Amino acid sequence: MAEAPVLSVQGLTTEFRIGGQWHAAVRDMDFQLARNETLALVGESGCGKSITALSIMGLIPKAAGRVARGRIEFEGRNLPDLDDLEMRKLRGDRIAMIFQEPMTSLNPVLTIGFQVAEVLRYHRDISASEAREKALAILEEVKIPSARQRLDDYPHQFSGGMRQRVMIAMALACQPQVLLADEPTTALDVTIQAQVLVLLAELKQRFGMSMIFISHNLGVVATIADRVAVMYAGEIVETAPVGELFDRPTHPYTEALMRSIPRVDRTSAELFAIPGQVPPISRMPQGCRYAPRCGLKQAICEQQSPPLEPLQGTATHFARCWVRAGGAA
Repeated sequence: MAEAPVLSVQGLTTEFRIGGQWHAAVRDMDFQLARNETLALVGESGCGKSITALSIMGLIPKAAGRVARGRIEFEGRNLPDLDDLEMRKLRGDRIAMIFQEPMTSLNPVLTIGFQVAEVLRYHRDISASEAREKALAILEEVKIPSARQRLDDYPHQFSGGMRQRVMIAMALACQPQVLLADEPTTALDVTIQAQVLVLLAELKQRFGMSMIFISHNLGVVATIADRVAVMYAGEIVETAPVGELFDRPTHPYTEALMRSIPRVDRTSAELFAIPGQVPPISRMPQGCRYAPRCGLKQAICEQQSPPLEPLQGTATHFARCWVRAGGAA
């Protein structure tokens, strides 16, 4: 009997109100996250990756957004059904998130030690001194140099890489079962980026976590993910184990993303750019959302939205394409 997924997302549709009408930023998302698995969500900016994570965390701003339908099942509960108090107890404890920009995610007027300890005091019944010692231990775990001396430093006294390590420490303080990492290496230079990726992989194994890793960098994804879901305009257009996706990119958008990666064996004059841009949520195409940018489009592509179908001969590789899915070779 197969082990139940730690997180299951079924038919997730998240909408935002624009000009008095609701428009879907994420539509009919379906995926599962297995225990100890890293699932990467990839795609251009505006494809709905961060909105998916915020929907899971219950952080969609209610003034202009909503989870319109779908299920997000975690530990036998549907998260959109939980009230604010129940979500606050869960968020940061059983499910945690590393946000995209550490400088704006950390409070500039509170010390690093206080901010890490605050997570522990909220979710664990411990004293301030106990929380401080545990905060020190987790800061050492994420390899903050001279952690004891830096507990009372403020965020502006840390470099970008160190601030990101603090964000990781806060997310991992309560040893969550699921970690959402929203482009945690985007603002870092290549050397620090590599260190953070190694650190995340080590901590994931040590704590036995499952992770959703959000990125637009396929090179980063290749080093950390077990499985990849490629998103475009609020939909998953292709999903497969990481090795299979890189060996056999099938959806035209995935193929275009692969071609746009700079390579050392090509000159700068050979750099490939995907023509056009991701459509705004208020003006989505009628059929396949990628059709306006696709060189393979046929008449049906502009009329009907394709389903996400398994490729021929595999039960783990799916693509949303009238031309290549289903009977694709």
